[in-house]
Amino acid sequence: MLPALLLSGAPVPPPALEARAAVDPVAISNDMRSYYQGERAAAYLALGLGVACAAAGAPLVAQGSAFARGLGVPLLSLGLLEGAGALLYAFQVDAEIRRYGAQLERDPSGFRATELAHLAGTQRRFVFYRAAEIALTLAGVGLSAYGLAAHAGAFAGAGAGLFAVGLPFTILDAVNDRRAGTYRDQLRRFDPKLSAGAARGGGYLALSGRY
Repeated sequence: MLPALLLSGAPVPPPALEARAAVDPVAISNDMRSYYQGERAAAYLALGLGVACAAAGAPLVAQGSAFARGLGVPLLSLGLLEGAGALLYAFQVDAEIRRYGAQLERDPSGFRATELAHLAGTQRRFVFYRAAEIALTLAGVGLSAYGLAAHAGAFAGAGAGLFAVGLPFTILDAVNDRRAGTYRDQLRRFDPKLSAGAARGGGYLALSGRY
């Protein structure tokens, strides 16, 4: 085949590009674990942010000034919501690693289809998450500006609270979305046939016992 290509003058694909065209089962296993470990780390970071917001907001709600109460309400309420969601997801991640790892070993084609559908849904949800977080951040700026201009402490405080919650979660979910996109690209390049070939020829490390 190669001599024929050379004689015909057709361009020969570089070996490096051919080698990168597909992802082998060991590489996708590592990518999967790296993705979910990153998700777990992000969940604990979100939990820490939520706890910090709630802890800062609780005493402010009990204070007498309108600004303090306005600041404390969004910190406390949104911090508790974000923290609870992050805690639940952190516990879910380990189960996902075990489930998808077992499926990759048992049914590579099914794993690829399942994970691609899962990641597509995840990235669709990130569109709404990030839109809500950006809206929250901008609403905080607007409320703060209005409160300062109108000398309305409650509005200024509420705006500052919304901004303090919205901005870090906007940044965090931008990173999370990028991680999901990178993993999804790797899944698209994963060729399930390599798994079957590896099982017959022993060309790759066995996946059994990894999860």
